Amino acid sequence: MAELNKIAALIVDDELNAIYNLRSALHVHCPAVEVITHAQTVQQAMHALGSADIEILFLDIRLQHETGFDLLRQLHNYRGSIIFVTAHDEYGIQAIKFSATDYLLKPLDGQQLLRAVEKAAVKKKERDREIQIDMLIQSFENTQSHRQKKIALPEAAEIRYVLIDDIIFCRSSNSYTTFYVKNIGKITVSKPINEYEPLLAPYGFIRTHQSFLVNKNLIVSYKKEDGGYLLMDGGEQALLSRQRKHLLRELFI
Repeated sequence: MAELNKIAALIVDDELNAIYNLRSALHVHCPAVEVITHAQTVQQAMHALGSADIEILFLDIRLQHETGFDLLRQLHNYRGSIIFVTAHDEYGIQAIKFSATDYLLKPLDGQQLLRAVEKAAVKKKERDREIQIDMLIQSFENTQSHRQKKIALPEAAEIRYVLIDDIIFCRSSNSYTTFYVKNIGKITVSKPINEYEPLLAPYGFIRTHQSFLVNKNLIVSYKKEDGGYLLMDGGEQALLSRQRKHLLRELFI
């Protein structure tokens, strides 16, 4: 990464050791990133954001009695990128995945940090950033009660926001997943289907085959010919493996 154009960054974390570790990792792996300052509370972070033009916000989910999402609720006209850096937090990470935001798990991996920074350094439209922040907040508020309405699907050129109920099924191809969506068609993302199975399972999605994750609410019928398959809403076919045929009773309850 070139050092000519410095990238101004802010680290928000309630643990000083974590802040120092991230600073050190950025110095080694991302020398173009200049950490302007750090904050341990939402109030400190808001002050820092108001005092400098921050291009990358490194944000922890848990901040003592606050969360990183409390900070997002107060952000207005922030034009930079967001990278979450956190220990395991089930619902926080689910919200991040629903919104297709980058996140890094502690302890940090240098190469993953570099890839996240390279993606964050790409300028995004202000409208896209506003939508992403709104999606993050909405997802965090809804994932625990499984009331999330939409999921962000990052294609190569843009992020598509689709209704979960409109996803007919997902089909895996190596490390890629293609979503078949009502009234939209196919959307392919460069993430494996295993990434989406735990997110979508609470919304009625069932793994019927190694390569298929189907919305059981959009199954039309089970066809016995050709070894057996599921006929889906819209006429698409989804495979049902021999090992998973015991799911038939559950699928049509």
